[in-house]
Amino acid sequence: MDTDKQIKQIVLARMERCSVCHRGFEPDDVHVLSRKSDMWMLMVSCGECQARNFVAAVIGDGDAEEAQLALRRLGEEHIRTSREIEDEDPGEPQDPVSIDDVLEIHEYLQGFDGDFQALFRGR
Repeated sequence: MDTDKQIKQIVLARMERCSVCHRGFEPDDVHVLSRKSDMWMLMVSCGECQARNFVAAVIGDGDAEEAQLALRRLGEEHIRTSREIEDEDPGEPQDPVSIDDVLEIHEYLQGFDGDFQALFRGR
């Protein structure tokens, strides 16, 4: 078994279920954010309610205090980013998508060659 799978299995064995909705975690719910030789930072996200948990896995002689500080920074960054998203001005309310909008994009896509770089370069 490779190291990624081993670390994920250890994390899953310790966490088991989402603390919000109690759904059992699966291996695909564990995401490696960063790794060093002695510490891995992971995020475990619930596929049901989208709750997120940040985990520091200390390997061998890794520094547990350093891991706690890294987790704290990661949590603070996540909270700050979430607040910035919430504080963004949504702008003017948009009209709902109309049948004409759907037909227009359908006609456009019929001739679209798939080159998104060229499409967005024109903006």
